[in-house]
Amino acid sequence: MDFKAPPRNFLLLIVLLACTAPGLLTAEEQSAGSSPVSLTGTVVVVNQASDTVTLVDLATLEAYRHVPVVGGPHEAAVSPDGARAIVTNYRKRGGDTQKTLSLISLPDGATLKTIDLGEFHAPHDVHWVNGRQVVTTVEDNQALLLVNVESGQIERVFETGRGGSHMLALSPDQRRLWSSNMAGGGSVSVFDFETGEKIRDIDTGKECEGIGVSPDGRWVWAGNRAADTVSIIDADSLELVRTLDSPGFPYRVEFTPDGRYALVPHARSGTLMVGDVAGQSVIRHIPLGLTRVEQPSTAGVFPHPDNVHAFVTVRNDNSMLVLNLETGETLARVEVQSSPDGVAWSPVQR
Repeated sequence: MDFKAPPRNFLLLIVLLACTAPGLLTAEEQSAGSSPVSLTGTVVVVNQASDTVTLVDLATLEAYRHVPVVGGPHEAAVSPDGARAIVTNYRKRGGDTQKTLSLISLPDGATLKTIDLGEFHAPHDVHWVNGRQVVTTVEDNQALLLVNVESGQIERVFETGRGGSHMLALSPDQRRLWSSNMAGGGSVSVFDFETGEKIRDIDTGKECEGIGVSPDGRWVWAGNRAADTVSIIDADSLELVRTLDSPGFPYRVEFTPDGRYALVPHARSGTLMVGDVAGQSVIRHIPLGLTRVEQPSTAGVFPHPDNVHAFVTVRNDNSMLVLNLETGETLARVEVQSSPDGVAWSPVQR
């Protein structure tokens, strides 16, 4: 039987269908507002080098506002009601160390206030305790602070006594406060959150940076970026129970709300590591797609409440990506500004 080529108009139809099929949108089309994901809310992206915070409308994947902040911002956290974001102003590149927090209204992006921390410098990570208090690291002072956002007053100081107190985690029951310390051999400090007393320092690995507490409060995972390992700490016994090999510069730690996965972006391998919390193991490293650079530098991560999607920033691509944790697919890329790092999500829709 002789093969007969299909008519030209039939081939043209196939090409058109392929180009418009779901999941095959270009990065430019996605960034322009053709959303391949069915999510709503606002993503807050902190741009280190631009001294701005980008707000992204998830329904359209539009970066609709770039909010200027004091300078050298690194991390952000969204208030329990989703109506405000707090941003740490850490260090300006090639400039001075900062000492302020910026409070931003969502979803409009209005700057509500700038909180001056006085003698405390280099605030880096920040978490909400409730609707009026946040806790932040102040790296230059080897400490963490409990700050009243309404009054601007510092209500408690937690002294780590360790250099490079960079990231923090607060247990779900708010009984324990944890800090990662990058200096020395790398360690984690744990505090009684009510009294401010330091309970213990736990040695982990070189340049311990990312840290997170599982939603059930049972486990603490810490990324030792220079050692290419992830430490797992029993939150009850305060003992280091396992160390996982995870090459590629483990940088941050977040958990999916259901407690199933630990998410660890790796800045040098250009991947998002997905860890099995119950099995205390590495499931896989998800490579980043849709970037415009050959070797993406994965920075911040924040899981969506559906436990399926995650938002990842890529520092050298000036982008925020939406990943599907189940399939490993990068669903969308949104252009933000220069050197994005911290990322958070709010249910508030523009």
